[in-house]
Amino acid sequence: MSIEHEFCLVPKTVNYFERIMSGEKDSNTIDSITIPDDLIQYIRDSLNWIPSKNPAKSMTREEKGINYHGITLFDQTSAAVMKNVLAAWHNLFTNSPEKLELTGEFVLSSKKNTLGEYEGLIFNRNDVLALLERLISMIDRLKEENLFLYHLGI
Repeated sequence: MSIEHEFCLVPKTVNYFERIMSGEKDSNTIDSITIPDDLIQYIRDSLNWIPSKNPAKSMTREEKGINYHGITLFDQTSAAVMKNVLAAWHNLFTNSPEKLELTGEFVLSSKKNTLGEYEGLIFNRNDVLALLERLISMIDRLKEENLFLYHLGI
């Protein structure tokens, strides 16, 4: 099983953070999607441009990016930048071959006389595009409706 990041779209009226912390599943979730950690890692630098909040610290203090290991809150102030960043990745990946090969993290080697190598990440381009399209559609709803988008870290 690979590591994934879940994104959940919920009404602002639901205290989703408290429910997550108590281990409850919320029946008020409007939509959710999981994104592979390898893909999040690949685009992570650009995610740091997105306004966000860390509900474990404050629901009002604005930060940037995702809380990789914890919970991140995106609201209407996040929507425009988040959509632009993800749409740019979507546009870039539309030009890739169907077998989308990316360079991952540097991994130390257990082989003698070898320092290590970069991980090779392989995705199906159409699967990645579909994930990004779905997340972008959730962001469109976030922008237009009275909703929050939560990122649940690994």
